[in-house]
Amino acid sequence: MRSPDGRYRTAPLRALWDMDKIHKGGFYHDGRFATLGDVVKHYDGHLRLDLTEQEKSNLIEYLKSI
Repeated sequence: MRSPDGRYRTAPLRALWDMDKIHKGGFYHDGRFATLGDVVKHYDGHLRLDLTEQEKSNLIEYLKSI
């Protein structure tokens, strides 16, 4: 219920790289995930994306590049 229309709202990508959170040991807007893999796993499960291991790996590498 984070959006006006009630759909799931993802955090902005810039929130992945909040240096204060990363230095405290986490990714995502609130630092709750220890790795980018954990972030991808969260979205894969929550949004039922059914990503393959290769797709997850590719997505992680993409996120590292931006």
